[in-house]
Amino acid sequence: MRVTEQGLDAHISLAAAGDSVSATFAVCDAEGRAIWYGPFIDADADHPRGDQLAAAMGAAGRAIWLAGRAREDTGVEKVTLHLAVSEDGLDAITLACTASMAGLALDLIVTEDNPALDWCQAFGGLDWTSGPLTDLVDPEVPQTIPTLRAITGGLDQQSEPQERLDMHELALDPSMELRSALESLLLHDAIGMDAKMRHAIAAVVHLAVDTPHGPPEDAEEFLGRLDASWLVAAWLGHDTELSLIATLAAGEIPALSWCELMFTTTLAPWSTSPVAVHARRVFGTVQRGASLGAVRAQVG
Repeated sequence: MRVTEQGLDAHISLAAAGDSVSATFAVCDAEGRAIWYGPFIDADADHPRGDQLAAAMGAAGRAIWLAGRAREDTGVEKVTLHLAVSEDGLDAITLACTASMAGLALDLIVTEDNPALDWCQAFGGLDWTSGPLTDLVDPEVPQTIPTLRAITGGLDQQSEPQERLDMHELALDPSMELRSALESLLLHDAIGMDAKMRHAIAAVVHLAVDTPHGPPEDAEEFLGRLDASWLVAAWLGHDTELSLIATLAAGEIPALSWCELMFTTTLAPWSTSPVAVHARRVFGTVQRGASLGAVRAQVG
């Protein structure tokens, strides 16, 4: 903590986002890592019920509550919460009052570059750690780097460009564009699709693309990977992925089988859908991985 003449002064930097379509929320720390995300529960008082502003307000409220807990755990009297959101129509007065009740001064930053948005589409959920949240509290605002280092909005315009750490630079990996294109195949016109199926699509794409053997070389290999036996052989030793495979392959209508059918038709050579054409092109730009046959040998 930094002790000033006015007393203790500390800062917390968070990002929050909500998605009304999937009824999910996410709260990220200053590095863009999710510390709390998942679906709103039907019984929740802040459930958005299809209202995007309500989803964003609900996520912001949860971020404020989390920061308030961190302030209590640290025992600091004065804490400023730098909260990044993506909607500019939020009720700032209500949020400021909520923050004040939690012993926080609210600095609301509206930015399109919000790492919490991606976590709203992530499979499953993550509960905040029930232990002390003192790690969220910074002793002072950095003077030469953004307050919320994963977000570029609301920064001091005098900062040098190379000092800004963009969220996309943090999250960038060779298969990101491929995953995004494949997910878009099934989600681009998925209005009304429930959160469970949206998460299932994201999980299936992750399992087929991010294997230790590397990404698929083409659409045909990607489709060949949408098989539970192949995926189990590819992810041996990775408990989280093996658990996902078991979940996706279970049920009366397994999500894995549904995704295989949908991807087979949408990635077919005769498909002229713009997203399908883009996905087929993206396969040619990713780093080549191990051949499909090399893993099929393990399955057999």
